[in-house]
Amino acid sequence: MKAARIYGKKDVRLEDVNITEPKKNQVQIKVKYCGICGSDLHAYLEGWGLPTVAHPLTGKTVPITLGHEFAGEIVKVGSDVTDLKVGDAIAVEPLIACGKCENCRKGFYNFCNNAVAKDGAGNFLGFSDNGGFAEYANVDSFFAHKMPEEMPFELGALAEPTAVVFEAIKKSGLRAGEDVAVEGAGPIGLLTAILAKLAGANRVFVIDVSQDRLNKAKELGLKRILNPNKVDVLEEVRKECPNGVDVSFEAAGVQATFESALQLTKRTGTLQIVALFGKPLKVDMTNDVIMQGIDIITTLCYNNSYPEVLGMLNNHRELFEKLVTKKIPLSEVVEQGIKALSSEKEQVKILVSPESSFSN
Repeated sequence: MKAARIYGKKDVRLEDVNITEPKKNQVQIKVKYCGICGSDLHAYLEGWGLPTVAHPLTGKTVPITLGHEFAGEIVKVGSDVTDLKVGDAIAVEPLIACGKCENCRKGFYNFCNNAVAKDGAGNFLGFSDNGGFAEYANVDSFFAHKMPEEMPFELGALAEPTAVVFEAIKKSGLRAGEDVAVEGAGPIGLLTAILAKLAGANRVFVIDVSQDRLNKAKELGLKRILNPNKVDVLEEVRKECPNGVDVSFEAAGVQATFESALQLTKRTGTLQIVALFGKPLKVDMTNDVIMQGIDIITTLCYNNSYPEVLGMLNNHRELFEKLVTKKIPLSEVVEQGIKALSSEKEQVKILVSPESSFSN
């Protein structure tokens, strides 16, 4: 089969590789769509998150088949799998976990103690085991989630980033009627704003320096969009929320947006971190956090949420479909995919189809 394999920094090759038979507890899927994520950009541009020594659970090192936001149709079923069958449409939860350690037994398998790699390799398919930029993929049946009937595979590929945001919404404790600010209008920021509205948030402010991204927010029905290069964001938010917002979501991952999110959060409010940060943060913990009674909460990945996420995607198909801005064939994953996502701010979610030759 054809697969996009990453060997290291700026080294992705489209290769012919063998697909092994699925293990007893696995299913083999024909990949329909696989989304390109910001972490794929970091893997390509910096070699970030890749296994340079044998991963403790998979034993894999580079080269690895990239891609972790994928959905497809089951073509083979392992002998121990009883709840899935050939022909089932599947969205893949791409985590790697042992299922036996303390955190896995508690349900926090996204923090599996045995999946921590010495070189910092990610505990994901597409990083420490083969992922979805390929014609076929083998996945553990536990992480293969049956999609609602007739749900488009494109939406199945959106389940992974939506699950990231769903976990952040849960951890933030957001309640219906509360006010929200979202720093960053990339794919994760836009999804955060959408899910906050679906969760019943009252006012949702979306903040970004890219007008292209803010225009996409408008298209998604988000009315309160703010560009820090054009307006005083704090002043604009305080016009409607004199004390600040109840929950701010940091979805950009830089010092300036963190500071802005902190300023926008009311005393006793919550600052929920969604993004990863490339550099250490500086914060006046005493004066800006403790004395304000602000809770700063972090999140990583997701757990036990795919059925709910698939339900939301299916119930709001037309809304979420607007996030898909481009579909490309597997052969264009680097030039029209990864590189485009890193340079074209109007792109939100680019989907790769291993079985199609289109480019639009």
